[in-house]
Order: sequence, then structure tokens, then C-alpha cells
Amino acid sequence: MDIVRVSYFRIATEDRPGETARFSKLMLEHDINLAGVWSFGIGRGSAEIVAIPRNTESFRRALATTSWAVREGYCFHMIGEDRAGALSETLDRIAQEGINLYAVYAMGFEMRYSAYLWCNEQDVDALRKVLKGW
Repeated sequence: MDIVRVSYFRIATEDRPGETARFSKLMLEHDINLAGVWSFGIGRGSAEIVAIPRNTESFRRALATTSWAVREGYCFHMIGEDRAGALSETLDRIAQEGINLYAVYAMGFEMRYSAYLWCNEQDVDALRKVLKGW
């Protein structure tokens, strides 16, 4: 299993048609490749785009041209063999260490899986130790 700590960005937007398209167009205009992107409404007319760029510096420069409110943080990216229970074993081990994950995004592709794990900042070192033990 490959595990890497990566930067992610949370972008506050309005929950209206075209916001994700506008973001996508910005990425195209600045020739930015993303490892992952998620977009969803969070209520009361607000939405959020979560993006994991391949090049964080280029991504920051592109976002500086917008009026979006942006928060940067870190998460862990795992890639492993896609088989029944692969993610379950990892999540169980994390839970046994008392680490609370506030988000997990995972999907399989061909015979591999890709998962992003988010925890509170105070748990980053503990999560890194658990994941390093694999």
C-alpha cells in the first residue's frame, strides 16, 4: 500500500448552477491537473469544492485570481490492492488507536483502490504513525 500526505483546499462557493464549471474552467485556463475534486452543497445557499491539486503552488496562484474564500489543509492518500476488506482493515486499525476521521473518500479502479482520509489536525501525527505501520 502506498500512503502519502497531500495538501487539499476547501473553496467556499455559492450553491448555484455553474459554480463547479467555473472552477473547472479556472483549472483549464491555468493548466492545473487535479488528483481529486469533490463539489457539494452544504445548505443555506452555500456549497464547497474540495480539491487536491498535483501542483499546489500553481493551484494557489490560480486561486489568487478569484474572490473565493479558501482554506488549505492536509489529508492522507492511500492506494492499495482492491479486495474485499482492504479499507475496512485500515479503518479498524485507525479506530483502535482512537483516531476520529471526519471524512473518507474512496473508490476502486481496475484492481486498485484510492482513498483519502481526513482527521483533525491534532491527530495527524498519530494517523501518520498508524498508516506508516502498514
